[in-house]
Amino acid sequence: MPNTIINNGSKGTDYSTQPAPGYPGDVNPPTAAAGKDGQDDGKSCGTGASNGTDGIQGVSGVGGQPGGTGGPANQIKISVQQMDGDYAYATNGGNGGGGQTGGVGGTGQNGGPGGKASSHCDAAAQGLAGIGGIGGDGGDAGAGGDAGQIYITYTSGAPNITATVTPGTAGVAANPGGGGGGGSGRAGTGGTAGPGKHGKSASGGKGGQVYVNGQPLPPS
Repeated sequence: MPNTIINNGSKGTDYSTQPAPGYPGDVNPPTAAAGKDGQDDGKSCGTGASNGTDGIQGVSGVGGQPGGTGGPANQIKISVQQMDGDYAYATNGGNGGGGQTGGVGGTGQNGGPGGKASSHCDAAAQGLAGIGGIGGDGGDAGAGGDAGQIYITYTSGAPNITATVTPGTAGVAANPGGGGGGGSGRAGTGGTAGPGKHGKSASGGKGGQVYVNGQPLPPS
């Protein structure tokens, strides 16, 4: 067995397998204010009924958690007098974590009821329906960790050295949540909102270098 030293960077927290955040809740109150009722003035309509208040857009979905950044690998430094036999050294940057899917948007607010009719005034219309809330943004990818340098110094001997420096890979950016459904109202429904933004990508870690007696060598 070779003399082996391996330094691994920590992995970034991964949210790619986590369920999306929960429902953000309805607009409070879920139905907009009602219009004013019609008021008679003697034998005629004095003040006509007013339309219900238009519904507002639903609550935006909750954004997904971003993936954690991979940790860097520690460097390796070896300095000996005599070096013979087989040696294996490696530094591995930690992989970045994936982002969490964004949560769905909330339902749009219902349009308020129209004002009621009176003996001489007609009833008014319900308010317009509120559109659904925008979906939550997907979580960003976590960046990969850097590989550590490897420094080997010896005075004499004929060692067989295997040295590897591997940067961590980036995590996966997550999809956004879907838009919420529209409320009810004069326009039927307010319509489903669009999704949020897709999570941002990240870069892998930086590579390291292997030095033997001060001379840079390609990793094996």
